Amino acid sequence: MPGGHAYSRTVMPAESGFVALPDPHPDLDGQVAGTRWWPPRMLTPEWVERSDFDLMHVHFGVEQVPLSTLEQTVRALRETGRPLVQTVHDLENPHLHDQAGYEARLSVLVEAADAVLTLTPGAAAEIERRWNRRAVVARHPHLVPLPMMRAVREARTAAVPAGRPVVGTTLKDLRAGTDAVGLLPALRHLARAMPEADVCVWLHERTWRDPADDRARRACRALAEAADDGVRLVVHPPMDDDALWSHLASLDVAVLPYRHGTHSGWLEACHDLGTSVVAPAVGHLADQGPEGVYRWRPDGADEASLLDAVRGALALRAESLPGADADARARQAAEVRAVHAQVYAELLARGIAERWPDTGASTSGRREGAA
Repeated sequence: MPGGHAYSRTVMPAESGFVALPDPHPDLDGQVAGTRWWPPRMLTPEWVERSDFDLMHVHFGVEQVPLSTLEQTVRALRETGRPLVQTVHDLENPHLHDQAGYEARLSVLVEAADAVLTLTPGAAAEIERRWNRRAVVARHPHLVPLPMMRAVREARTAAVPAGRPVVGTTLKDLRAGTDAVGLLPALRHLARAMPEADVCVWLHERTWRDPADDRARRACRALAEAADDGVRLVVHPPMDDDALWSHLASLDVAVLPYRHGTHSGWLEACHDLGTSVVAPAVGHLADQGPEGVYRWRPDGADEASLLDAVRGALALRAESLPGADADARARQAAEVRAVHAQVYAELLARGIAERWPDTGASTSGRREGAA
């Protein structure tokens, strides 16, 4: 779960007979969720006890579930004989400033899970250090639909290089893991040192026009000051998927503004579209293969490392587009689904009696799963 999330849909091995149940509406009994699946009702003991499914696979949304409820949900899974699979996308939650509550919830799930997956070898090593659990590594699949990916990459390969490379940072609505104030001085230095580049920052219009707190107000002031040093600010409404893919495809280099986090779907989407990525040295982003990495100092982004990383990324893209083409990404996604199918099939074949002998539980052997 959530079954409606783009990542969950991509990795669900439907070709092997597994089906994700629709996300229940968070507020209305008996109804399917629309665009909002959170807080996830699947992560409640009541839903587990009354629902017909064989296996639960948790991806996102655990930070919205009370810790006691999550513990009861794990107990209900044990008592009803359903295996639990946990994919650790975030060892640090990018939506939260205080990680303590999230870490406690993640510990409950990782310690109880019958199988643990993650996206990079570095994250798997950290999981083993922290919880003594071996995690299966299933690389992050594509996010951009394959036909669009193919069309964009073919167009970019055939196009004559633009006169000014576009180096962009997308701040969206300044979620907790983003440090605009710390990054902007380095972007200003970049704009001064590389006048041949168009250095841009994108921000949601609501955040710009009505900053919600002191952190947002400081970021908006810093953005206004950065404009004096050649950083172009673009204020925009929230983007739907098509607008987002077009935006990312308009960049030559995307600079990720994260101060903390673990993995990045944004990085994968950029690579889908042939956009180079410069990522910070946080979490396990470097394992995802960005074209450049910059460092954070206590007082902000390191100017020299950001400049070197952007220059290096532009030099690499002069030789070829970053990322894999649509055919390679399709093969990778099939491989990731096969990993999921194998994990599910093994758990359903043996049941969980071996892991939880006191319950005497076993699965029904059906192929459907809640993911």
